[in-house]
Amino acid sequence: MKVAAKSVSVYNSTGACVIGALSCGDAVKVIEENAAGVLIAYIVGLVKTADAPSLLSPEVWDSAVDEKQRFIAFIAAREGALYVWGAQGQQMTPALIKKLENSPANYERALAKYNEHVKTGKTLIAYDCSGLVVSYLLGAGLLLGDRSANGLYHNECDAVGKHEMAAGDLVFKKYLTKDQMYHVGVYMGDGSVVHAKGRDVGVVREPLGAAGWNRFGRLKCWGGAISAAVYSRLLKNSGKPYLKGDDVYAVQYELENRGYDTGGTDGVYGPKTEEAVTAFQHAAGLGADGIVGPVTWAALM
Repeated sequence: MKVAAKSVSVYNSTGACVIGALSCGDAVKVIEENAAGVLIAYIVGLVKTADAPSLLSPEVWDSAVDEKQRFIAFIAAREGALYVWGAQGQQMTPALIKKLENSPANYERALAKYNEHVKTGKTLIAYDCSGLVVSYLLGAGLLLGDRSANGLYHNECDAVGKHEMAAGDLVFKKYLTKDQMYHVGVYMGDGSVVHAKGRDVGVVREPLGAAGWNRFGRLKCWGGAISAAVYSRLLKNSGKPYLKGDDVYAVQYELENRGYDTGGTDGVYGPKTEEAVTAFQHAAGLGADGIVGPVTWAALM
């Protein structure tokens, strides 16, 4: 088995066309390795040579990623689960759905989707919107108790702007007439959000702009808002798996604000971020080595 350390495209066995993708944390069976890449049991798909080093053994993957990356991988893997009011990852039965649901009509809706999953052999695990987030945070010891969407925003997050979003941040829907959040999802860093959308569809992955999100937050357990970022280590492109962290995100955010293309504010110090740092250093009259040390950090921040 191998585990993807980042999102990678999967091609057909000849490498001619894309047939899908692996998300960070996805585990796959390796069939064969050759000059073209790694043949995996994904129907049958090819991860090309350039991305092959991103396929790690489960042991290496676990040691190479931080808690936030594990959270993102967990959320991505929940796509396709059921939605049931109050659920936090339990396997559903009709009796449990009836116990959890908040009205007879909603019970019938949730039960209809459950029965569809039973017939098609799909997962019977369920979440509601906050339960999707809280189930991981409680299990990892990052929360002391249950939280609603509103509690996650006001008690567990620092507010950030939409343009500041990074993978692992939370997105919310706020009532127009009061300062209360009623829905939450997880931003995946690639322009998409995973959220427990509702009883009729379950847990889905959608474009950020598809669902009317109007508040955005960074969990304090990830270090809080960008204003808290301080220089603590040398940042450079050290090859795959790339250096990751909130300090990398802070650098990318400042570079993007100044018009330098980092390839996206994802908290990963890859070649595009290195190029942007080098361009900034050159323009600022600094040593243009693509490495963020204390001098470059001070000039940028």
